[in-house]
Amino acid sequence: MSDSGSTSRPRVLLTGATGYIAGQLLPEFRTRYDLRLVDVRPGDDVEVADLLNAPVGELAPLFEGVDTVVHTAYHRPSGDDPQSKYDGERLNIDLMQRVYQLSLDHGVRRVVAASTNQAAKWYEQPYYKGLRDRVSPEDYPRPDNFYGWAKAAYESLGFLYACGGAGRALEVVQIRIVAPREIEAEKFRDLPAQRYVRDLAGYISERDLQQLFCRSIEAGDIADEHGVPFHIFYGVSDNARTFWSITNARKVIGYAPQDNSEERYAADIAKLLHGR
Repeated sequence: MSDSGSTSRPRVLLTGATGYIAGQLLPEFRTRYDLRLVDVRPGDDVEVADLLNAPVGELAPLFEGVDTVVHTAYHRPSGDDPQSKYDGERLNIDLMQRVYQLSLDHGVRRVVAASTNQAAKWYEQPYYKGLRDRVSPEDYPRPDNFYGWAKAAYESLGFLYACGGAGRALEVVQIRIVAPREIEAEKFRDLPAQRYVRDLAGYISERDLQQLFCRSIEAGDIADEHGVPFHIFYGVSDNARTFWSITNARKVIGYAPQDNSEERYAADIAKLLHGR
């Protein structure tokens, strides 16, 4: 937990606290929340716990008194063959279910989970053929790999919990992060231009990623038009080339991204795409 001693700040449990996404979130989280950090690996202020395999009774204290769980933990499958990938991603679905159920059982108000654009990655094929202009969170999930399939399953399972299918309605937000990294133009110099354009379209800056998660945590009423507290938001900045709609994130939680890859990487774009 943080050492602020404040009782007015939201109490947030962050899973996968030593991971890549958590590392981008923590600088802002530490200024805004009373934190409980959990991972299978040790780290600063991190409680070591195996959310997938430990007895539920041992995990219960981690969730007690928590307002929001931010789930970024991920079990990386071993092996590259389809069966290994399937088996490994099934474990991630089990991990997500445990987080939902423990949250439900111990009075957590909301779960905000790191999902991925790969839950609907197939739509990129018609987009780059000029047959589609946009993909929105409401479009039917169309993963083309096991990683995306598992994330789509997280989302579907989250709706079950949000609509009260397992008891009370647990508030659930799934954030489909696209490209949460700085774009190094040199890595794309010998690749098809489409690969570079895709990263420009999917770019999300660290401060926009922080804002998107924080607003997902702090927003008040997130019920949809049917009264179900469930949303999927795409995690991209305000990019001129973006393919992924953030209209609902703007409307529901007031997401207002500050960065645009077209401006941030203007010099690189001129060199790499226009030969200037």
